[in-house]
Amino acid sequence: MKLAMGRFITPLLLVGLALLAATGLDWDADLAWYDQHRIEQIGLLGVTALGVLTIWRQDMVRSVACLPKWVRWALAWAWALGLVSVSVAAYPHFAVLEWTTLLLLLGLALLLGEQARRGMIQFDIWASRLVVSLAVVIALKLMASYLAALVAVGHLDTIMLFEGTFSNRRFFGQVASMAVPLLGYSLLKRDVSRIHQWGLYILLTVWWMLVIVSGTRGTWVALGAATGVLALVAWHASYRWLRIQMLSAMAGALLFVLMFVWIPLWLGQSASIEDRLSNLATLSGRDELWHLAWMQIFAHPWLGLGPMQFAALHDRFGAHPHNALLQLATEWGVPGMLAFALPVAWGLITLLARLRQTGVSHDDHLLVCLVAGLLAVSVQSMVDGVIVVPYTQVWLAFTAGWALGVYFRGFDQPVIVSRLMHLGSQTLALLTLGALLTGTYPEIFNRAEVTKTFVDSGIQPVPRYWAAGWIP
Repeated sequence: MKLAMGRFITPLLLVGLALLAATGLDWDADLAWYDQHRIEQIGLLGVTALGVLTIWRQDMVRSVACLPKWVRWALAWAWALGLVSVSVAAYPHFAVLEWTTLLLLLGLALLLGEQARRGMIQFDIWASRLVVSLAVVIALKLMASYLAALVAVGHLDTIMLFEGTFSNRRFFGQVASMAVPLLGYSLLKRDVSRIHQWGLYILLTVWWMLVIVSGTRGTWVALGAATGVLALVAWHASYRWLRIQMLSAMAGALLFVLMFVWIPLWLGQSASIEDRLSNLATLSGRDELWHLAWMQIFAHPWLGLGPMQFAALHDRFGAHPHNALLQLATEWGVPGMLAFALPVAWGLITLLARLRQTGVSHDDHLLVCLVAGLLAVSVQSMVDGVIVVPYTQVWLAFTAGWALGVYFRGFDQPVIVSRLMHLGSQTLALLTLGALLTGTYPEIFNRAEVTKTFVDSGIQPVPRYWAAGWIP
């Protein structure tokens, strides 16, 4: 019975349902989009914990066992330090909630990695279909907003275009840093029909146009950096992907001019286009956040303030530092940050080395897309809240898990699974499930009222775990 359930109820299926629901459904008009995404993520992570306790027990320990021993120890050390940091936090209730959420996201990525490793090309087919489906849904919703602005409003506003799909257009940019590279995967396959190929080119072009429209400078820099690294380090494996992206980016720029400059002029309508080129190097208050983070790091270098505790400082710019390394160092301590950062850096370097050494097989084409997405989102995490936003977090777990599974498909060494690993995964799953439920109750039921209270009092909600992200 467990084997049959595990075959049909898979991590990829659950992630796909969660991402599609978050993109396509507005199931509570009074609830902020950010909070809807968080509640959907909580459901996904709760099912993940239950799965580790039951039908995915073996998958979890096999995935962990594939990792190098030093990586397993580094991650264990990171969460152990985080738990100590929770105990000294000013608001441990919120600290343990973020500790739990990040641990379950790691577990989700590991489960996806094991499914991708065993599923081989079948997993790749369904995962790529999920990416294309999400890209189509998001593009259609944004194009519907564009048409509504032209027909009903008579005025185009690029800032308002993303409302109703993302609570902040910056969140679209975070997703685009992973989705745009992955959309190139199907175009790299030789067995794609001409009609299908043209449809994918049009979709990728529309996404490049939306990346320009969003005005998200972090995404521009992130995609540019990922492109440059692949061109320098793994040209032989990535040159076809680079060509596809460059052609689509140029076509997207032309489409942007057509849709947001020429068509409004032809119709005699006005268009408000945010000019980010004039302030390309400005930090939009990030320098203040980074300065505040540095001050807290020097004051609490070893254990930090505690997970999520930056949101208790109540500065005027944000509830997180908009930099992943500074956030971890501020809240988890410098040793904890290093225990996270070193395995991530090792993973990216190892993937790049694999692309540099090998040819242009199916897995290499796919790895080019996955590595590009991971490089881009890593760069963007230095200037944005990539590890904070719920929808982005799920995308990141999906992309990282997929890359992990593809890389370890050539792993021929016998996997040694000890009783300690079984017991540890079961214990953690049970504890995190309990912590997730107690950490979100009863706050999960009053999000609309809390956000309305913020808005009515003249305070702009600053997102962190919830849309109104300040703690307590």
